[in-house]
Amino acid sequence: MLDTVVNFAGDPAKMLAVTSSIVMAVLLLLAYKRFEKVSLLYAHLVFVLAPLFYFALSVNCSFGFAKSLLAWCTLIFAKAVIYLLPVAMASSFVAGYIFIPRLYEAKGKRLNVKWFNRLCAKHGLSASLFILDKAKPTAFTAKKNVFVSVGMFEQLSRKELEAVVLHELYHIKHNSAWNKFSASFASWFSPLAMFSGKSDDERAADTFAAKEQKTWRFVESAHRKVDNDKWY
Repeated sequence: MLDTVVNFAGDPAKMLAVTSSIVMAVLLLLAYKRFEKVSLLYAHLVFVLAPLFYFALSVNCSFGFAKSLLAWCTLIFAKAVIYLLPVAMASSFVAGYIFIPRLYEAKGKRLNVKWFNRLCAKHGLSASLFILDKAKPTAFTAKKNVFVSVGMFEQLSRKELEAVVLHELYHIKHNSAWNKFSASFASWFSPLAMFSGKSDDERAADTFAAKEQKTWRFVESAHRKVDNDKWY
């Protein structure tokens, strides 16, 4: 394995390609932080993983049984990158964006609440409100649905709960769930993406709720009762 790495690193043409790919990955990540375009984040992911695939494809796979154990380890690594990593990425994407939201829908109970329906109609949204049987206070969006735990209902007043729901409806209106999922997905496979930082989405969602309620009172009191990282 070490010999393979040394030979790869000693090839100027290969190292130029690797360096260029990493520089491009960094630039795309900076562009994402500036413009918050999800396409830039996925492009970053392509460039940050390209050197790994390039190395794996450069491995000489004609190993015989007489070769050392390290050679076989190198071959196994290369095959894992080429065949298993794309499968792992695709599986993670499908599970995170399709199956997990459906699982929450199956576990939750859909609520038909007049004030929620009114807010959706006012902003032209086709969303549903689900309650989750969890004592821990939490609220989040998944695709076009808002999920609120029993604990959140118990700790907040009616107007505070409305502020939280408005916060979540902002995320649906601006497709924030897709953006957040993409950021999480990228961080699973790119060490650099973990440093992308948080966007201004949460503050904008709070501002939307306060504007709708014509006061910051309920948004702020909801934050005091329930930590901000429990509703997002």
